[in-house]
Amino acid sequence: MGIKLFTFVLFILAIGAYFVPVKNIQNSVVDKDLPIVVFEKPFMYTLDEKNIHRIVIASQAVKYQNRDEMFNADITIKNQDETKNFVSETLKANFIVKKADIYTAIDNVKYTRDDFIKLNTNEMIYDNTKKIAKNSKPFDGIYNNHSIIGTNLYFDINNNYVTAQNTHFEIDVTKKEKGKK
Repeated sequence: MGIKLFTFVLFILAIGAYFVPVKNIQNSVVDKDLPIVVFEKPFMYTLDEKNIHRIVIASQAVKYQNRDEMFNADITIKNQDETKNFVSETLKANFIVKKADIYTAIDNVKYTRDDFIKLNTNEMIYDNTKKIAKNSKPFDGIYNNHSIIGTNLYFDINNNYVTAQNTHFEIDVTKKEKGKK
């Protein structure tokens, strides 16, 4: 009789356990954002048949499925448009995230175009296709020897259009004769 009772209790427990919901916990590697490849002290060049378009120098670069992250990065982009009169643009920052052609630079950001445009800030979003730089932090810069300080920068580089808030300009009005300093 004891064995029949024991078997009956096990049967009831088995049926009860069958209907109790169980959480399905999956620790899938696919769900995690893991890097595809990590480069230590990379020198990366983008080139075609004619010349080099882009040079990237960083202390570390990490490639993910949909973005690239660079630490202590220095990106030089050569001018490909012959109608524009500059040679190259440089973007330096402690941390840069690149998604498609949009660079998000954070911490100690420095943007230069040859020797006539220089911007310093702690955050900048730069669209390499549209050539637009913008930020929401304080910045200072130099444009053709004219000083600018402000916040919330929007700079359309192709059209030489700048908007900013809380702006202070210092315009150098001294005229220099050719050949004299």
